[in-house]
Amino acid sequence: MSVNPSTIVSGGTSTITWSAINASSCTATGGWSGDEPVSGSYSTGVLTASVAYSLNCMGAGGSATQSVTVSVTPATTTPPAPAAPTVTLTSSPSTVASGASATLNWSSTLATSCTASGAWSGSKATTGSEATGALTARATYTLTCVGAGGSAAQSATVTVNATAPTVSLTASPSTVAFGASSTLEWSSKNATSCTASGAWSGNEATSGSQATAALKSASTYTLTCSGSGGSASQSTTVSVTPGTTGTATLNWTPPVSNTDGTALTPLTGYTVFYGTSQNSLTQSVVVSGASTTTYEITGLAAGTWYFAIAANAADGTHSAISNVASKTI
Repeated sequence: MSVNPSTIVSGGTSTITWSAINASSCTATGGWSGDEPVSGSYSTGVLTASVAYSLNCMGAGGSATQSVTVSVTPATTTPPAPAAPTVTLTSSPSTVASGASATLNWSSTLATSCTASGAWSGSKATTGSEATGALTARATYTLTCVGAGGSAAQSATVTVNATAPTVSLTASPSTVAFGASSTLEWSSKNATSCTASGAWSGNEATSGSQATAALKSASTYTLTCSGSGGSASQSTTVSVTPGTTGTATLNWTPPVSNTDGTALTPLTGYTVFYGTSQNSLTQSVVVSGASTTTYEITGLAAGTWYFAIAANAADGTHSAISNVASKTI
């Protein structure tokens, strides 16, 4: 009679095997009971303590008894692994204006220490709060907390809204006489480009000044400046004092030769110079056509006006200014 295994851990099983010679019957006692065949095997079932099994077999020549013991050892248990730490990190608010700050708040469980990385650094308490300081760009803050069960990390990002650009546009003077001009002056902040529209057009520097053309009616000038924070527009209007209905009709005789007597250089037209001072003809107008011999200037204010003319050659040169004529409006 044998048992296999003879020693088991609590909660395990074993198998008893036996064989009898010259026996006609067997009876089990101890950890089992009842009649058993003269040979066979038996499973003990789950055992939590040591048990002795006896088998008594009988035949014509008498009886014989044998016993086996299954020894049971206590089950060993492995303690559970420590739980992993957890960490929570938030930013309030999560979006700020450029130059503003946010507050970081964090907490953890099952952690013994925490370390900051990313946009901040150093050792941190396992629970706390901290201001970011003034921010001008997007920043990500990470906190890693460590405990007996390992480590855990959490990140929070603070988004910075770019400052919207501003633009200032003025005209000096804001009211001009008919045919006069004004000077536009502008400046901007937080802008990388500016575009003109309205009575002017094209790309402009983010700050500068520019004279308008001669104005005959009220004109509105708009400047739109853009940057990472968006765009901004400013407009200014130059008013024009209505001109009088005074006109002057000029007539001239085209030249027939150059001043040195050589053949006349081909002409493209004429430039008429005029003004309210004989010695300062500050305004001009180009008249096209070599055969043109008359031109009417309109919108002249009351007073005495002076006029002169020069011929424009195809090679880019022009003649000396003619004699000065005048008209009182």
